[in-house]
Amino acid sequence: MSAGKNRVIVGGCNILALGVCLHLGCASRPPVNDLYVDAVALRELGQNELAIAKLRSVLAADPKFALAYVELGKAHQALHDPNKALAAFERAAQLAPWSAQNQLHLAGTRKALAQYRPAAEAYARAAELDPKNIEALCGAAQCYLEAGEPTKSLIYCELAEKAGERPEESLSLLARAYEAQKDYEQAIGAYRRLLALEGEDPNVLRPLGVTYMKAGQYGRAREVLTLVAQRRPEDGPVFRALGYCCLRLGDVEQAREVYQRAIELDSRDWEAQRGLGVACMLMARRTGETRWQDEALRHWRRALVLKPDQPKRETLEKLIREHASVQNSLEGLDY
Repeated sequence: MSAGKNRVIVGGCNILALGVCLHLGCASRPPVNDLYVDAVALRELGQNELAIAKLRSVLAADPKFALAYVELGKAHQALHDPNKALAAFERAAQLAPWSAQNQLHLAGTRKALAQYRPAAEAYARAAELDPKNIEALCGAAQCYLEAGEPTKSLIYCELAEKAGERPEESLSLLARAYEAQKDYEQAIGAYRRLLALEGEDPNVLRPLGVTYMKAGQYGRAREVLTLVAQRRPEDGPVFRALGYCCLRLGDVEQAREVYQRAIELDSRDWEAQRGLGVACMLMARRTGETRWQDEALRHWRRALVLKPDQPKRETLEKLIREHASVQNSLEGLDY
């Protein structure tokens, strides 16, 4: 047989073998990929234990298969095992550090575990890889805020706001970041921009009212918090904040009424008990009636029972011992 005929026969055999493999699927993907595809299908069907078993086989054959680690993390998440999910997502991020999505999986799991500082770093890394990714920007802003780093949070808040997506979330985070920095005027501005989008939403009005209060704008705070209290008559902390504003504005009778409402809603609200004690003591001084002083001492003692380690405990104990003989019953009891 000539060399030319040999080449023709060999070429024909190769074509035939290729056709058979394509028909049977034996050359479309290697076995490890088959296992991976099966595992993904099982996970999507909710068969997470079976998916994990197949994924472990995949990784035994190919320890650098980053996508398999991602699927492994998702399966562990579905089984409510965040620590194992975290380990899988960490490995995926190590193997494919260029993937913003891997960083987002990692960040979200760290956030769920309240690991806010490393979660913020992972979100920030995702934002570096995908600068317009609103999930990454808002995630970094929120987690830096939760980690007690409002300055870094503010950077990502502003980037998220400029991105233009999910403005309600970015403005809410922006307001909180300013508030954490005690820049109350800027926080108020952000909340008011948010109100322009949301309308008179109590979820926005409530923090706006508290921020007015922190800024010392008690009249505006009372107006806003009164509106919230009308719409949410079961929100005890709103009545407590409203009581404080009334005290600061010298409206002792209304302060006593709204503090009483807060306690009716939650008798274990130690801050409302303390505030009501202040209102009652001021009533005693205005009227000269000892019953109000007795009421004040009762509420102050109750506050100490409910929260023995409360801020300004020593001041409150001194007031009780001296029967509130100091001139300013609000001294040392600021929010």
